[in-house]
Amino acid sequence: MTDEHMEELERRIDNMMQRYELYRRPQDKMVLECMLKDYEAKQNLMIQNEKSKEIQGAFPLSQG
Repeated sequence: MTDEHMEELERRIDNMMQRYELYRRPQDKMVLECMLKDYEAKQNLMIQNEKSKEIQGAFPLSQG
């Protein structure tokens, strides 16, 4: 997951929010909720990945 991918997701979420605010369709609300959960899960994975890299950098595995 790249920053560009996350920015694209943010753009899609913004568009869906505007659509929901305009039409107030229950289907749009459900899709928006799923999109937000997906985005939050991906953010958490990125944070975990960064923490893992920090830990690996602090304790490099010995070769041999």
